[in-house]
Amino acid sequence: MGEYLFGGLTMKKYLLSFLVFWIFLAEKFNLEVFILGFVVSIIVFILNRDSFSFNLKKFDTEKIKNMFKYLTLLIKEIITANFLVAKVVLSPKMDISPEMIVYETKLKSDINKAILANSITLTPGTLTVTLKDNKLRVHCLKKEYIEDVIDSKFEKILLKMER
Repeated sequence: MGEYLFGGLTMKKYLLSFLVFWIFLAEKFNLEVFILGFVVSIIVFILNRDSFSFNLKKFDTEKIKNMFKYLTLLIKEIITANFLVAKVVLSPKMDISPEMIVYETKLKSDINKAILANSITLTPGTLTVTLKDNKLRVHCLKKEYIEDVIDSKFEKILLKMER
């Protein structure tokens, strides 16, 4: 029970943190609320224990840099794509040429594949329809958007994070 986890916190401290949060959210405080909060805290911890168990000493600063690069790129791409799609939608002649492509990713991690799929969907003009194994089926509003999906800046950063 005293095993050290993320940031030197023990399981007891995590459970206590969850319980305090539960009590803070509860509208009233009594024995039932406390017991229910304790049980829920244990369940939440057990279901998420893998998320808490990594060693900060082994945590790569390069990963943090890549996460920051990824978020910066995502925000930039969302803003840029918004203007491009707005231009298409607001033009008198709606210049669209919808295409559906199947893109095969080199990513191994399921979570990184999901992040890639969601990032593609978040950028206006593209929508990830399915993700199965290593294949993403992507709908593009214009043919020109296909090139951005195939030459994915997102995937390049995620690949660096997988190493």
